[in-house]
Amino acid sequence: MIRFINVSATLRWVCDLNKALSKYLIVGIIVIVVIAGVIAYVTFPKTTTPQITHVRFLAGVSGGGGYQFGMALIKIWQEKIPGVTFTLEATQGFIDNAKKMFAGVGELGVVPADEALKILKNVPPYNTSGYKVYSVLPLLPLTYFHVLVPIDSPINTFSDLNGRRVNILTRGSLTEQLAVQIFNALGINIVPTYLTHTDAAIALAKGEIDAAASTTFASQYKELALTKKLKVLSLSPAEVDKLKKALPYLSFETFDFGTQYEGCGKALVPISWTLVVARADLPEDFVYRLVKVIYESLGNLTATYPAAKELTPELLLKAPLPLHPGVIKYYSEIGIKVPEELRPKA
Repeated sequence: MIRFINVSATLRWVCDLNKALSKYLIVGIIVIVVIAGVIAYVTFPKTTTPQITHVRFLAGVSGGGGYQFGMALIKIWQEKIPGVTFTLEATQGFIDNAKKMFAGVGELGVVPADEALKILKNVPPYNTSGYKVYSVLPLLPLTYFHVLVPIDSPINTFSDLNGRRVNILTRGSLTEQLAVQIFNALGINIVPTYLTHTDAAIALAKGEIDAAASTTFASQYKELALTKKLKVLSLSPAEVDKLKKALPYLSFETFDFGTQYEGCGKALVPISWTLVVARADLPEDFVYRLVKVIYESLGNLTATYPAAKELTPELLLKAPLPLHPGVIKYYSEIGIKVPEELRPKA
């Protein structure tokens, strides 16, 4: 018997088979792509951090302490963090740095703590929309505001300076600014002079002034201490309490001034903090890398910037400005607990 093949039905069957196979093929491809995606997600490192390729460091006046410290930091970052270009920018000073960073110019910079706190508190001129900044590293050496007098002087306390001739350095200097703020807060009325360190050391030796204020360990006073014994005035507990309320950006420390001026002893004095800060929008992981690299390269940093020998992670905990989340991440890694008041507020 001869059987006839239904060609039309066969063709329909073949078409249906092709359609079915095509569906299975598409589903198979989708499954393979999904599996590959899962494998890639699990296998390869994940990051949500934006890629940083260029960082501007606002250093302050060319050749100054902030400029030199910034240059030393950038040298290490450039060597240890490939793919990122660091640019050191000279500015008109640390207050100028604060204004620029608030405006979004510069990712890192050297800023006085009181200016940074004004930014966080939206105090004029920072009461418009702008960028917050947080601590990354302290600028070294620390700024110890201190007052030198001859050792045989009847002046023994800050209060004894009332009505006395006190040199507060040149107008517009950090020493002059701090002296005005500190003496006003303590209710002390001095007779100010505005001599350079050189002229002030000569005037102090001749008795033409009663005291000399300083925020640096000037060589002129070191030399004077070798021929005329000096002492550094110490704050009383009551004076410290007054200053804490009036000037919250200051901290206080008993420092051995005998390490700087021959024959001087220890004194409790105000510390005015100047800090390397980062804009709040600089990614946490990136700032973590910046800090980690510096603390793991302290030998190289000190060779370039000798004052860095004082740099320890714990030092920043004494400053009044909250820490950048990237710094907190590094501190957590090395077992340092950050007080709640130094954590950024939401």
